[in-house]
Amino acid sequence: MDISFDLEYIGGGEENVLDRIISRIAEKTGKNAREVLSEINKKHEELNLLAVEVVALIVAREKGVNVSDLIDEVEKKVLG
Repeated sequence: MDISFDLEYIGGGEENVLDRIISRIAEKTGKNAREVLSEINKKHEELNLLAVEVVALIVAREKGVNVSDLIDEVEKKVLG
């Protein structure tokens, strides 16, 4: 199953947790949202995880971005 997320997923209306993770990674790394999302998609394919928010947290951690305040929100979204 190929699950790929595009910029249409983020940015529409109210900012969601994925938007905030992407924004923080972009700010810390100097990359734009499209580049960050591309990295997240690549990691998502490598790890074969279904929840892109979890993958985004992993990428943020790898980049040294503090997203610890968003972990509970991701957990609630993923686990319901």
